[in-house]
Amino acid sequence: MPESTWSASLDECGIEASLRDGGIHVALWRGALRLESATALRLPTAGGTDLLAGLRPASAVEREVTESYELAVGKRTGRHDVRHAEHQVTFAREGGAQVTLVLRAAADGVAFRLILDGFAGEVVQGSDLALGLPADAPLWPLRYTPWYEEPRFESTTADLPDGSWGLPLLAQAVPGDDAGYVLIAESDIDGGYGGSLLTHEAGAFSFTLADPVQLGEGNTAIPWRVFHLGSLATIVASHLVDDLARPAVAPIPAWVRPGRAAWSWWSDFYSGAQLSAQLRLVDYAAEHGWEHLLVDCGWDRTWMPELVAAAGARGIGVFVWVSWDWLDIHTDLAEWASWGVAGVKVDFMESESQERYRWYDEVIAEAARVGLMLNFHGSVIPRGWARTHPHVVTYEAVRGAEYYVFYGDPLPPAHNTIVPFTRNVIGSADYTPVTFSTPARVTSDAHELALAIVIESGITHFADEIGEYLARPIAQEVLDAVPATWDETRLIGGRPGDWVAIARRTGDDWFVGVIGAGQPRTVDLDLTGLGDQPFHLVTDDGDTGLRKAPQQLKAGHLRLDLRDNGGAVLFPTNLRRRALNLDTAATVERDLIAAHPGDVVEIAATGPSDTELVPPPGWPEPRSTGRQRWAVTVPQDVGPAYVAVLTLRDSDRSRRPLAHVRIVTHPGHGTTDLVPCRPITAANGYGPVERDMSNGPGNPNDGAPMSVAGTTYERGLGVCSPAEVTYAIGGLASEFTCLVGIDDETPGQVATVEVRGDDVVLARLELRSGEPAHEVRVAVEGRVRLSLLVDDPSGAAPDARPHIDWISPQLHR
Repeated sequence: MPESTWSASLDECGIEASLRDGGIHVALWRGALRLESATALRLPTAGGTDLLAGLRPASAVEREVTESYELAVGKRTGRHDVRHAEHQVTFAREGGAQVTLVLRAAADGVAFRLILDGFAGEVVQGSDLALGLPADAPLWPLRYTPWYEEPRFESTTADLPDGSWGLPLLAQAVPGDDAGYVLIAESDIDGGYGGSLLTHEAGAFSFTLADPVQLGEGNTAIPWRVFHLGSLATIVASHLVDDLARPAVAPIPAWVRPGRAAWSWWSDFYSGAQLSAQLRLVDYAAEHGWEHLLVDCGWDRTWMPELVAAAGARGIGVFVWVSWDWLDIHTDLAEWASWGVAGVKVDFMESESQERYRWYDEVIAEAARVGLMLNFHGSVIPRGWARTHPHVVTYEAVRGAEYYVFYGDPLPPAHNTIVPFTRNVIGSADYTPVTFSTPARVTSDAHELALAIVIESGITHFADEIGEYLARPIAQEVLDAVPATWDETRLIGGRPGDWVAIARRTGDDWFVGVIGAGQPRTVDLDLTGLGDQPFHLVTDDGDTGLRKAPQQLKAGHLRLDLRDNGGAVLFPTNLRRRALNLDTAATVERDLIAAHPGDVVEIAATGPSDTELVPPPGWPEPRSTGRQRWAVTVPQDVGPAYVAVLTLRDSDRSRRPLAHVRIVTHPGHGTTDLVPCRPITAANGYGPVERDMSNGPGNPNDGAPMSVAGTTYERGLGVCSPAEVTYAIGGLASEFTCLVGIDDETPGQVATVEVRGDDVVLARLELRSGEPAHEVRVAVEGRVRLSLLVDDPSGAAPDARPHIDWISPQLHR
């Protein structure tokens, strides 16, 4: 084919590729903005070759792309219509390999990608596109880490050091031109490739693989290189990253439910291990109409079904936290979903490698299969998964309020004003906002409150202790009014690093959040089009506190005086509270049943007739034996002292969990080690109950080898007073034995411990630090429950209480 230049354009935006001097060069434009590749495109390999060398044009096809899709989360949920101009050019290479260059133009930007065929086994590394930016172009970058949590700041191309910088990158490519901005991003990625960063060298920014990638058989599509073009308002409203992503394979499931979440980890680091603390948040969320609860590190499988049922009966969905390397994808996700858990917050992936994206592929697919939403923390940035995988409802990949906890450093207010123009453009950002109580912050109360509107997240976790919100009725009113999703987002005004005003709409109701950085300022807001409904205006009341006043817009304009690092919120009056208190009188007749493998167990429920019984993964489906009655067969291959959780839930679209039944298999003949067995109650004074280690501090798995009076033990349970661990033992065991003592990690302590059978005290011992472990040997024949308890009459702080080791707890039959 004779052509050597190909282009795609739509409205004012265009992208062009030309073959010259043996390489492909790219240019892109909108109005006065024009950027060109600094060098030809390259795909260098570990073997020292360039996969784009020696290309010969073979064919070209132009078309208009028209698509529609739905978004469940983001700055504009609902239907999206895509209209793009596309030009595909296929190049041949010696040996039969092919490279297809795809150019796309939209009304709000342009993009291109490469599709490789016939390069199986090649290892790609390094940079492909190098794009030059003017030396005086203002930039708002962040230093690259694979978890994207560095603060954003302002620089220029000339002043920015050479090195690695994270996506997305915002630049004013035509300095002084309000329509001359570019936001550089990436879209549509999976385990067939890897994620990129931007390498800056001599004024050029290169898309550079974070880790080498090995190409597979067939076609490999490199992620789209995306360039949002135009004004800041155009970029903030753009969905180009989602528009370019692959469509979802099915409609958005009914169980994908965005919203606001109560969360205790930020204010009480180890509260995730306390059922009582989480039940308190369930009550609060239900009272205030919040949709979710996130239980962070330390939660226990023993009591999680109880929490999920209590929350589900009141319309609250429960998210559970897990570190990615602790997660057994095909065991844990299915089990948690069977309890009625709504979603999972997976943490610490911290990689852009192809291997890690294959892990993402696997966990995303399995979560979709079992019906769980996903929140990725310590993660990659969004690259269009809101469209492709609508159950991925948010990501962290932003420096947010948790940095107050980890480092005690104030979050730069300028960083907060940059995030809406950069990171939040490409997808939901789990910033965990509205933290009044940290002593480190320099932002005002109204600035903190406005973050609930300024930063969008599919699940918005309000991070502070709920007492802080109750103590600020104005803040509580705003947080209760903030909707679960947005139908429209507009940039009202601002400049990255200085201030920003964002307006978001749900239905006919508009909300406006304004935040500033630095010195006090007066801002004029053009709110034309927000309607003539009455509003409340919330501003700072002096140095501390909030002030609320009625506000009627005059000709659509509002002048605001912001204090230093201040903020403001505008929200409609007469909003109806969306209470979620849906208490349902659905219960099971017996919540604990002892059985043998192979037994058929009868389960009966009372309450609404539209319920169903969900068995654990791998169990046969319950057989209906009448209204609200089921027969369940215990599988033959389950072991002794095994606890299975079956869930009673609504059978409608909500699938709310309402109650649980535990089926416990009898202990086997001989000796049963209780350490690997799941108890039916587990309460601990500080962090979770630990297995085969001392209690340690408050995090899971943070204990040391158990040591009592200088003797080390390998097997047992580590607890902190007060504590209770209860097992269902079915009445068939004859004897219980163990050793018990105060762990050497808490010297100078005394404690009282008890062993109970069905609430009858079978043994009671007084323990002192430094004493050898005491032997316990009690008869338990006929007992259905066995409890190991530690009393705590001292009232000491959690980190000053005795730690007890229950060493080698065993049942004998």
